[in-house]
Amino acid sequence: MKITLQYFAITFIAAGTIFSLSSCFFGGNVYDPYIVSESRQKENLYYIPSAPNTPLHSQKNDLGFNLMWVSGSKYSGADVQASYMPGKHIGIMGSYSFPSVNSDFVKYNRFELGSGFVTEFSKNWHFETYAGFGNGTIKNTHHTGYSKLNLTQFFLQPVIAINSKDKKAQFGFVSRFAAVNFNVMDTSFNTDREPFSTTQLNSLYDQPFHIIWEPGFVLRFGWKNFQFHTGYSFSTDFTNPDLYRANGNFSLGCSLRFNSQSAIKTK
Repeated sequence: MKITLQYFAITFIAAGTIFSLSSCFFGGNVYDPYIVSESRQKENLYYIPSAPNTPLHSQKNDLGFNLMWVSGSKYSGADVQASYMPGKHIGIMGSYSFPSVNSDFVKYNRFELGSGFVTEFSKNWHFETYAGFGNGTIKNTHHTGYSKLNLTQFFLQPVIAINSKDKKAQFGFVSRFAAVNFNVMDTSFNTDREPFSTTQLNSLYDQPFHIIWEPGFVLRFGWKNFQFHTGYSFSTDFTNPDLYRANGNFSLGCSLRFNSQSAIKTK
């Protein structure tokens, strides 16, 4: 009887040891270091550029809608844009961005409104410059908690474009300047365990106002009322080049454009 009890005790200890070892080596208990790896901390972002809204209208009552898939470093999603020319040289525009920025770690949205001046140097050369404001949020899911940023910005966006005489093909250079104010709303994560993330947010506490330049291009081609769209812009933070952000924005989609006054006359 004594030998039998000893046998069961040894068997139980051996089974427990094997289970513990298999858990360590095969994922049962994942080792979680106190300092979170920097690669995991860099899954979170603190600024994300949106695709520039470039109407490229030329006549009074021109109306346009753009629907685009956008992507960049660690994110992808969509931009919806609208624009209208109520006057010969006056334009208005609005957009909403809702990328899915690797949704396990970051959620983001932003809207923008603006107005501007539009003119043509010739049948082939177009110039427009829009100014406006926007607001958005960035919500980060950290390894040990959460953070939230509120962004308010004012922008100036000049564009010079070359196009075919019938406007069925257009290529434009964009130079967008944005004055962005970062407001840190929440930092409910373990700052001791995530020093890189802590440094990023502390820099926004210390210097919330940033000047960001986003040069790029847009290309549209197709028919009178429907065009394919592609574009790219690159983000440069003049205030803090070390702010961890998405650097670029690639856009691909379509553009619907028509003149509302001509449509009414046709009817």
